Amino acid sequence: MDNGSAVTTMTILVVEAHETIRSMVANIVTGLGRVNVLQSPNGADALDKLQYQDIHLIIADWMLPKLAGIDLLKEVRKNPRTAAIPFVMTATSIQQSQVLQAIKCGVSEYVVKPFSSKIMLERLRRALNKPVRPYHGEMGEEEAIVEQPIQVLVVDDVADNVKIIGDVLRKEYKVKAALSGAKALQICAAEPQPDLVLLDIMMPGMDGLEVCRRLKDDPHTQHITVIFLTALEQTEHVVRGLELGAVDYITKPANPSVVKSRVRAHCRNIESNRLMRAQIDAMLNNARLRDEFDSLTQTNLAKPVSDIRSSTALLARHIKDPERAKRYLSYIQHSCLRLQHAMDSMSALAKIEANEYQLNPFNHPLHKVLESVLEDLAPLVEEHKVQLRTVVSKDLMFFGEPALCYTLFHNLITNALEAVNAKPLVTISAQPAEQQLTVIIQNPDPIPDGVRTRFFDKFVTFGKPDRAGVGTYTAKLLAEAQHGQVAFNTDEQRGTEVTVSLPLGEKAS
Repeated sequence: MDNGSAVTTMTILVVEAHETIRSMVANIVTGLGRVNVLQSPNGADALDKLQYQDIHLIIADWMLPKLAGIDLLKEVRKNPRTAAIPFVMTATSIQQSQVLQAIKCGVSEYVVKPFSSKIMLERLRRALNKPVRPYHGEMGEEEAIVEQPIQVLVVDDVADNVKIIGDVLRKEYKVKAALSGAKALQICAAEPQPDLVLLDIMMPGMDGLEVCRRLKDDPHTQHITVIFLTALEQTEHVVRGLELGAVDYITKPANPSVVKSRVRAHCRNIESNRLMRAQIDAMLNNARLRDEFDSLTQTNLAKPVSDIRSSTALLARHIKDPERAKRYLSYIQHSCLRLQHAMDSMSALAKIEANEYQLNPFNHPLHKVLESVLEDLAPLVEEHKVQLRTVVSKDLMFFGEPALCYTLFHNLITNALEAVNAKPLVTISAQPAEQQLTVIIQNPDPIPDGVRTRFFDKFVTFGKPDRAGVGTYTAKLLAEAQHGQVAFNTDEQRGTEVTVSLPLGEKAS
């Protein structure tokens, strides 16, 4: 391991309130080799030790007296002396909000109790061998995932039964009530849906069995957990209910302690399923982000790198020919500029998405940005055999960042060129209007119906299976980051007009 090989003996700080667990962890870490283990019963004591000890790894529990584990992590990451120490967090909870907060604060690994020595050693080695994540500040309200309270629906035709059970559960859960099967189905179909239904079997009209059957037959509600409320003599009905998809039953009259424990047990499963769905969503989003990065790399980086390589080879071959050498050097310089534009734009996009971008606008001629874009798109124009008409006055200025606008217009014009079918003509025009500069990119083909409502959404594409679908999404973000906007009009007769509005710049004196 990298960190371990740099020193003869590693010093590891184990921070845990319970002495038995602390000793167990201290024993596990000896599996890393030559280690010196320091122990702290609370976060404050650990922080004191960090002031005068050289620590190579910290293992701390989330729930610590005096200074919580997450606060200890923040202090470690904020201090330049300790910021690079790998930090492994242990916790009994796997709440997504806690995990995300730890990640935001720079945790190296997050280990859920109980854990085996094998799992702990594996995570410790991983923490020691990968780069330490920096502190990214507190999660804002818009970033933090709010833990949604469990929604419980109590269904019984006797109002007193509903009140008794509702009063038992109301302190821990958000409780709704229904006095009929029809009302229960109506509540289950609406948002926010209940997570769990306590359902009386014997009700007039639509009984509990029929309610359960309908819930489990409907894809929109089949995920809702159902627990039956039943009298002791209704064994056959209970068996039928379990066969329909209910997970448990509670006999009436309901004992408050039994109701609490049964509901609590099934709510743990509900929370686990929530977390699993969130993890699946995260994995899918990560996969899409990888596709997005690959697509951006292929589109924005591969071409200038290829041009640099070919121009360098030609320059080496004709180094003694001044005219040719000058031309190839110009190609290389231009490709390097395009490469820098692409890298700057990709970096800016990531910061814009994270609300961390600092805009640095200035006056710049619009025609220079468009000329650079169209020069790079010349092979695409030739490939699609499109006539490109540009009507842009050279005295028009915008107030923004040329690198962002280069990517913005590159994406939108590429989209227009690739969409041309009916008539091979794309027109680009611009005009000033009060404090805005408006650029119109027009092509004769309408946007397909299935894409129109999602035209600026991320990962939306039509007829381009090899693309990530982030071109118009990126253009919209880049325009809005410069206090502008992008919109479109499309129909079968006029085709499509994409309009970009940017702050108007002052004309050069």
